[in-house]
Amino acid sequence: MNKKFQTFFFVAGLGIFSFLVFHFGIGKIFSNIKETSWWFVPLVGVWGLAYVFNAFSWSAIINKKANGLSFTEIYAITVSGFAINYITPVMNLGGEPYRIMMLKNKIGLNKAVSATISYTMIHFLSHFFFWISSIILISVFLPLSYELKIIFGVVFVVLIAAILFFISRHKNGVFESLLSLLAKLPMMKKASEKIAGKMNFKDIDIGITEFYKKRKSAFILAITWDYLARIIAAMEFYFILYAIGIHITILEAVYISAGTSLITNILFFMPMELGTREGGTSVIMDSLHFASGIGIYISVIYRIREFFWILIGLILIKINKTTVAQVN
Repeated sequence: MNKKFQTFFFVAGLGIFSFLVFHFGIGKIFSNIKETSWWFVPLVGVWGLAYVFNAFSWSAIINKKANGLSFTEIYAITVSGFAINYITPVMNLGGEPYRIMMLKNKIGLNKAVSATISYTMIHFLSHFFFWISSIILISVFLPLSYELKIIFGVVFVVLIAAILFFISRHKNGVFESLLSLLAKLPMMKKASEKIAGKMNFKDIDIGITEFYKKRKSAFILAITWDYLARIIAAMEFYFILYAIGIHITILEAVYISAGTSLITNILFFMPMELGTREGGTSVIMDSLHFASGIGIYISVIYRIREFFWILIGLILIKINKTTVAQVN
């Protein structure tokens, strides 16, 4: 990856990170870590393990052995990519260009784009499956109001439609159909031709479709790894509440994780889901008949955990930059 791009990602990320930390309040961070006590260690560790499973998922897509990549490299890029995503507004996809730039010197630009887009699609699919399985389990084992049952029913249908759509894109590709659509829109024909001239989107689509059609076992494995990462990450809610003497079941932890992530993804355009995560967590905790203040506490600790892993991700960007400089 060009050292200038790595410097840009590091400096920009560090700047936004510093702003968010100071806006949140350094004193508030330390006081809440103190209140959480040693439970903050497994809370942070849970996400370190979840990122391992995310990296396993991406490894299945990249086929790291065939492309000369180590798992350590993939894990570092995974953590840094998610760190950039956390601080990126609108769809939280700022980490994708970083992933592509880090991979392109190893496997070529087209393959890097295919692998990154494929993982993003897998990441969405695993999220949909996580939400669906959570809805089923919650509907069976937890008492729900009539209103919540209706909401879950509608969400279930929408998620099934979303899964079918994403699988169709794995079958048929993404970019050629998108460029074809843009070419039909008024004033967009020239723009679509310029975009098509800069990159071989046919080869990128082939990489996406071949992953689904010719490496079906790797496709299923990638979804499974990423789905398991979400189950592991849900345990942070178990640890957060345990730290203040509230014992919940693992199923309730999954429900809090699924419900909170669903609300924050609906309001995807906020950097670090500012405000939406706090409100979403409070709504979910209220549905479990906990005091709304507990939802705010969870959101604060959740945010501090994000700060920790954003910092780790930025440090890894700097380490990767140094490594590239030494190699060159």
